[in-house]
Parts: sequence; structure tokens; C-alpha cells
Amino acid sequence: MSTSRFEAFLAKIYVDEKARARFLVDARGEAIKAGLTEQEVEAAASMDRVGLDLLAKSLERKRVKSGR
Repeated sequence: MSTSRFEAFLAKIYVDEKARARFLVDARGEAIKAGLTEQEVEAAASMDRVGLDLLAKSLERKRVKSGR
């Protein structure tokens, strides 16, 4: 895995609402567009959608709370 690219992709879908919406519509397509490896594409596509939403909301609350 190209860890840094995969981590950057995850970070983006965690904090960027539009990127997350595109991912939820076409996870594989967005992962491929991001240049992820086949293994990373599969990992992203099989991601727990409920967990993704919960984490994104948690991060948003933390950003709001810290004034960012």
C-alpha cells in the first residue's frame, strides 16, 4: 500500500463533506481517481459507511469546539 496516499485520501473524505458525498456515491471510482492501489481501492470500497459518518461528525464537532 502507498500508505501516505491512502491516508491522505481517508483524511479528505473524513473532513471534506463534498468529497465524502462523492465517495459514498461511487467509492471505487473516487479511490481510483485518487490513484490508490487495487488493494487500497478495495479497502476503501469496503469501508464501514456508518463508521465513516460517525467519525466525520465527531471530527466536525471537535473543529467547531476548537474554533477552527
